Amino acid sequence: MKLSIVVPVYNMAAEGKLEYCIKSLLNQTLSDYEIIAVDDASTDDSLEILRKLEKENSPTLKVIASPVNHHQGGARNLGIKASQAEFIGLMDSDDWAAPDMFEKLLKCAEQT
Repeated sequence: MKLSIVVPVYNMAAEGKLEYCIKSLLNQTLSDYEIIAVDDASTDDSLEILRKLEKENSPTLKVIASPVNHHQGGARNLGIKASQAEFIGLMDSDDWAAPDMFEKLLKCAEQT
């Protein structure tokens, strides 16, 4: 595996933001990557949304459900520990990525 993109998630179900973020990552121009979404004990429907997307996009999307809130840094660390990739990319759950964003970043990382 070349790249793991880790996304900490806490209560992002509203307004379709979480789905928009994950779908932007699923549409990357890379082929050898995974998305690890870590639900950080959300109290809204974030985990259900992630599980639905995981079912539709397995094995690219992997969901980790933390029963305890570790905050953003701790949730990222859980995702990083689960990664098998050579490189780690980070994305916040209220952001989105252009289709070639991680391809460009990976090319730069490989050159340095």
